[in-house]
Amino acid sequence: MTKTKILIIDDEEDIRESLSDILNDEGYEVVLAENAMKAKEIKDKIRFDLILLDIWMPDCDGISLLKQWAKEKVISCPVIMMSGHGTIDTAIEATRIGAFGFLEKPISLQKLLKTISLALKKSIHIKKLDISFISDVENPIIKILREKLKNLKKENLILISGKEGNFLNICIDFLLGNNFTIYDPINRLDLNLVNRIQGKGKSALLIKCLSDLSSYDSSEVRGVIKLLTSKKIKVIIIDNNINSLQTLVGNDWIFENHFFKIPIDNDMDMISEFAKLILNYYLSKNINIGYKEFDTSALNLMRLNSNFLQIDILDQFIVGLIQNINVETIMADDLNITESKAGSKNLISQEKTSEVVSELYNLGLREAREQFEKNYFKFHIKSKISMTDLAKKSGVERTHLYRKLKQLKINTK
Repeated sequence: MTKTKILIIDDEEDIRESLSDILNDEGYEVVLAENAMKAKEIKDKIRFDLILLDIWMPDCDGISLLKQWAKEKVISCPVIMMSGHGTIDTAIEATRIGAFGFLEKPISLQKLLKTISLALKKSIHIKKLDISFISDVENPIIKILREKLKNLKKENLILISGKEGNFLNICIDFLLGNNFTIYDPINRLDLNLVNRIQGKGKSALLIKCLSDLSSYDSSEVRGVIKLLTSKKIKVIIIDNNINSLQTLVGNDWIFENHFFKIPIDNDMDMISEFAKLILNYYLSKNINIGYKEFDTSALNLMRLNSNFLQIDILDQFIVGLIQNINVETIMADDLNITESKAGSKNLISQEKTSEVVSELYNLGLREAREQFEKNYFKFHIKSKISMTDLAKKSGVERTHLYRKLKQLKINTK
């Protein structure tokens, strides 16, 4: 995945290099500029996700540069101002022009990373799943789904089992685009309906619920379906009840060729697969979200929650996680959900746990503490947690954390 690009503009080389080292360690792609002229030259060639801009520079100060960009309407990302001699008036002026925030030098590591994180989050606008989730995602599950929908496009009758919602809508969008009219129960199912559909220049009729056809018996519905399809008008009928759909059309059509079931339906094992797919989809659409992945414990917990059998609910839940969880590896504890269906959990065997504990008990207190710390940090680093998140989780201040890891001879790369 493409890294978040940050431009650092500062005339002091030590500050540029120091900030660059920190942000590179955090996984950002950093570009440096020593003055306003160089910054403008670089910015014309590269699209940045965030800019750190020093106020006091010899050739052109940061406020003047920000004003110029604002006047030219070329500020397309958050800008954070920096200064060692800032005043409240300067900070207010920068914010008025369009700066996201103001950092006073010397900049503390925590303040720097927190401000950058907030600025990038502010620029994230997560859009709900759209047709590209079906048409563009190259994953075996989505490929099968896409192929099924492509085959259905050839049919004159399409029966869909699933709840109304965004995912159902994007499936319909893939099948028909906007080339359909929605059935209104006040209209009769007759030749006038055919003329009305064709008069609108549409080639399909969408019946959103079987209850809309409650005043007709099955033979009448089948007769109208035949009439519509004979006039080159596709018919799509949606309902949650598979048996009702099958009873409605009878044996006049080969049922399997016309039927589509919205995933995940009743297969709870598919919840974890779709959770990963949806998360990766949003990450690919917005690099400012940063890297995230689900730990196995989180996937198992979601898989045991029957609410997530509805893709729209699972989708909304994952969007909430992206917006509110700062960690890279999302654990079960981060989900704040309970199981809605009984199931087993992946637990470390008691036997293995006892062995580890016994080994520690046989060591002296200092050695046992050091061994535990080593295992603790190795475990979290292996899960690809960022240094910022590890500092929060362990309660060790960020600058001391590197020293601690070095003492324990733990490689962070």
